[in-house]
Amino acid sequence: MFLHDPQFGEIVDFEQLRHSIRHLYDALLPDFNMHQSLQVGNALYGDDPSAMIAAGASMLAWMTIIAAGEDDIAENLKDSLFTLGWTEEAIGSDLLSASTVATPLTDEPDCVDYHLKGRKWLINNSYHADYHTIVAKTEPASSGPRSLSIFLVPQSSCNNWQRLETHVLRRMVLTSFDIDGPGRLLGRAGHGLQILQRMAMPSKYQCAYVGVKLLNEAIPASIEHLSKKRIFNENPINFSNVLRQLYNLVLQAAVLNFIYYRALAFSASNFLQFHGVMLKSWLLLRANELMGQNLLVVGSKGFLAESVIGRNAIDSFVLPVFDGHYTINTLMTAKHARRYLGAARRADVAGRMAILRQGIASSRAGDPIRAHSRGLRNPDFFDYARYIADLGLPLALDGGAIVAAMQALHKELKSRELMQDPEHRYKMGTLLHWMEALLAACELWKATEEPEYLNAVIMQHNAFVNQFNQVISESALDTAYLPLMRQRPLHCEGAPRDFLLRLYQGTEAFASPRAAAAV
Repeated sequence: MFLHDPQFGEIVDFEQLRHSIRHLYDALLPDFNMHQSLQVGNALYGDDPSAMIAAGASMLAWMTIIAAGEDDIAENLKDSLFTLGWTEEAIGSDLLSASTVATPLTDEPDCVDYHLKGRKWLINNSYHADYHTIVAKTEPASSGPRSLSIFLVPQSSCNNWQRLETHVLRRMVLTSFDIDGPGRLLGRAGHGLQILQRMAMPSKYQCAYVGVKLLNEAIPASIEHLSKKRIFNENPINFSNVLRQLYNLVLQAAVLNFIYYRALAFSASNFLQFHGVMLKSWLLLRANELMGQNLLVVGSKGFLAESVIGRNAIDSFVLPVFDGHYTINTLMTAKHARRYLGAARRADVAGRMAILRQGIASSRAGDPIRAHSRGLRNPDFFDYARYIADLGLPLALDGGAIVAAMQALHKELKSRELMQDPEHRYKMGTLLHWMEALLAACELWKATEEPEYLNAVIMQHNAFVNQFNQVISESALDTAYLPLMRQRPLHCEGAPRDFLLRLYQGTEAFASPRAAAAV
């Protein structure tokens, strides 16, 4: 999947990528099967993030054409390589401040042919792509939500490429470049932001998939290494402190795996956006933290080029950057605070477990890219505390106390007018993500009936409490602190390696029933 280029050195083989990527497109048009496309990508491009992200960038750009309602164009260009032309150096991802300008070539009201002029920055695939989906303005002085449009621009309209060297994923080719040439309007003029939001609904799951995959390579590799390495004539995995650290990593990774596949199971519902936003922000940041901790536990082995442990820890940090906007996504979640905390509907445990098991066991086609945005913005939340009680965990987990504490915090932030402040809106959104992660950990235990996953519940509870108490401390608030819970004793039966791999493989089973289509 890589070659030595005389200009750039070792890079992704973009010709091979161009010839193979149709298989990903075929999974998305006409039947939109999001997870199947990811699985096909995994089968095609292996375990290297540079190749997977290059393919993902092309797929997202191509999906923008579908989101604009231009299915015929998307079908006709399935043999092409694409890139996303969004960001500019002076504005980063603040798209409403974009300086790239599009001028119609005729005065016809339905004109779709434009001349584009501007410069894009930090764009993956751009030097090798056949087409670019470009964010530009038809009214340069405007910065409102209707100021943006999306254009399909051929490579011939782009020039003056300058490669931007990066510390990670060096085999990708990221550049800045000028646009000065013709382009074709996608969808309706002034509807660019709406098109991007429609495309972003399902795309939130894609970088999260790569993050979970990196995790699923790194942690088992650490278990294997520490079960073979010798220190003081003993395998480090047998040391109680090392076993405990690996055990904690395995349980946290189990929750992240489950959160991803849980979100996928409910992606056909109005939770598409809520769970997708959590994946795109909270989960990617947690995966970064976990792989960093994993590297520290392993030690020097992780620094070797042959090891995925260090490579994945480093490469994972690029995912929130390329996936973009994790702060904006968390601010979006904060808007749900009152409805999330005050929902009264009683959720059906058996019904949700059935959806989880069916959704986790099979990949389904759907149409999330054309889902009704109003419904997605208003997920049907349910009584959080009642649902935790109905799950019947053998733990003294008080969902009512959690909800009451969050309501008190939200009330105090509003009374002090702090909810108008982006810092505190971000913190509230993050806390809601931690609450949802705790709920997912409870469902993980219920779905698997694995007693060790009860400690995963406790760990998620304590992580939420630490974040909650930190918000109170940092802002000198009057809301009462929440107490931590004690973990249950660790019962390692048999060899530590087998014990940890059994717990971890229990989470990998969430993905295994989905087989990639033949390619």
